[in-house]
Amino acid sequence: MGKGLLERLGLVRKPPLTLEEFRDRVVQGMLVHKPELQIERVGAAELLYGEGGSTNVARGYAYYREHPKELHIVLGQLAEHVVREPHTAAAEELIVLVRPSRFRAGEAGGADRGLAFPLAGGLLALVAVDLPDRYEFPTAQELKDDTGLDEDEIWVRALANLIERVGLTPPTPRPGQLMGIKTDIGLASSLLAVPEFWDHPNLADMGDLVVAPIERDELVIARHDDGFAVGALRNLVARRDNSQFLTDRLLLRRNGAWEEFE
Repeated sequence: MGKGLLERLGLVRKPPLTLEEFRDRVVQGMLVHKPELQIERVGAAELLYGEGGSTNVARGYAYYREHPKELHIVLGQLAEHVVREPHTAAAEELIVLVRPSRFRAGEAGGADRGLAFPLAGGLLALVAVDLPDRYEFPTAQELKDDTGLDEDEIWVRALANLIERVGLTPPTPRPGQLMGIKTDIGLASSLLAVPEFWDHPNLADMGDLVVAPIERDELVIARHDDGFAVGALRNLVARRDNSQFLTDRLLLRRNGAWEEFE
């Protein structure tokens, strides 16, 4: 029985796409939208198209490698980029998201990156533009040009918008139980970037915390000194595997800061 047949039957996992293969898939998608489009491949990850259009697929590729089950979503978003009208970000659309650190990848160094800062456990918080049908991730310079704000003001406004949407009051803890946090709007993991949330008495009075940021909209929390609960967290992240999965690492909240929990 050949390997190709085994892959089609789901008995052998397909190898991940290379960056070149990923870019070729993006090109195919672009041509579906605009068959007449002239596209030029530049370097390892850039595409030039039409009259002055350009896109770099490195960030999307890094995200696909982190979340391979979302391949078709990522390819679709990159391909659709060519038919979208450019969007000018407004201050009220800014939001803070938490994503794996490889999401920030780009070939042009700082000029190709948005505003972001590292958390722990391979995660980072970054500023995005929250649109009705998608998130966009402009570069730092694009955000400053669009909003007229400097970097500090952009962070302040993005965090304020986040807090307005999700609030600052954690659930009341129940002795001997794990605490789960969801927002139903995909922003639970963003709370990792809000110190005021973790300083609330509902959490601060529990002492040091171990947190599993298992999905974009799900955090699970245990007391650091509760060995049984921490073990349950480890089992939880080991079993979870879906398109919203964020990381299999646990975080430790101690002295007002995040550390990776071993």
